[in-house]
Amino acid sequence: MEYGGLLTQKEIAEQSYLPPRTIRYALGRLKDEDFLQERFYFKDARQSLYGLKEIPGQQVTGEASPQGEFEFANVYTVPKEYEVLAT
Repeated sequence: MEYGGLLTQKEIAEQSYLPPRTIRYALGRLKDEDFLQERFYFKDARQSLYGLKEIPGQQVTGEASPQGEFEFANVYTVPKEYEVLAT
C-alpha cells in the first residue's frame, strides 16, 4: 500500500500472500490507529479501497538505481508494537 496506492482487500491479499483473515485484522488495526484511509470503490460497491493516510511533514523518498529500480528510504517511523503490521 505504501507504494501501490489504493488497493482492495483482495489485491492486498494477492500481493502480500497473506490470508484474507489476516488482511482484515491488519486493516482494522491500522484503521483504529488512524494510519489508514478507506474509500468507496465505484467498480464494486461491495468493496472498499484502502491506502495509507498522508501524514503532513512526512514522506517516502526514493532514488533510481542504475538498473532503473527504485530504492526507497522510509522517513516516517512506526511504533515498535506495529512493526509486524508494517512489513
